[in-house]
Amino acid sequence: MLVVDHVVAVDEVKCIGCKACDRVCPTEAIVTIDRLARVDEKLCTGCDKCLIACIDHGAISLRPLASARVLRTDYRTCDMSALKNLCRIAQLDPDDSVCPCTGTKAREIAAAILNGATTVEAVTLQTGVRGACSIWCSSPTVRLLAAAGFMPDTEEKSWRLYPDGLSPSASLSGISDEIATRYPEYRLRENRQQLELEGRVDVPFFPSIVRAAE
Repeated sequence: MLVVDHVVAVDEVKCIGCKACDRVCPTEAIVTIDRLARVDEKLCTGCDKCLIACIDHGAISLRPLASARVLRTDYRTCDMSALKNLCRIAQLDPDDSVCPCTGTKAREIAAAILNGATTVEAVTLQTGVRGACSIWCSSPTVRLLAAAGFMPDTEEKSWRLYPDGLSPSASLSGISDEIATRYPEYRLRENRQQLELEGRVDVPFFPSIVRAAE
C-alpha cells in the first residue's frame, strides 16, 4: 500500500526540457512535450525522483494534496488458484515481500495483473509498488508480468527500468549448472531441486530455514 499525499509541479520558467524527469518517473506521470515537462497528477505517486533528477535546475517542486490517495490491491478478490499459479510461474511465493517501501507482497502484484494490469506503470498505480524507491521491487514486478505474458519494453536511456537484470530467467532456475557447481556454499542446486519439487523455497539459498507464519 502507498499513501500519496503530494504530487509534483513544474516551474515553466525554470524547465529546460532536458527530459531527465521523464526517465525516472515510475508511472510516466511526467512527460516532456515541446521542451516543457508536464505532469499528469492522477498518475503521480509522489516518489520525488523527478525532483532529485532536476535538482540542478530547480524546476520541480512538491504540491500537497488536499485529500490523500491510497494505492493498494485486495488480493482476496481474485481467483486464488490463478494467483498462486502466476506466482509459481514467476518463481515467487505469494507471501514473498517484494517491496520494503510499501510492504507489497507478490500476491498483490499478481492480483493487480489478474485484475487487468499489463504494464509496470499500471501495476504501480494499482498496488503502489515501485511508487517510492523502485530498487528492490522492479525485478519481481517484471517477472510476474512476464509470467502472465506481458514483457515490458526497456530503453537504454531510461532509468525507470534498467534493461539488464529484468529477465524472468534472472532467477534461481536460470542459474547454470556451471555456476551452481562453482559456488556450492550457496546450495544453488539443492534450492533449485526444492523449487522444482515443492514449488517454493522458504528462504533463498537456505531451504532448511522455514518462513515464519504471519
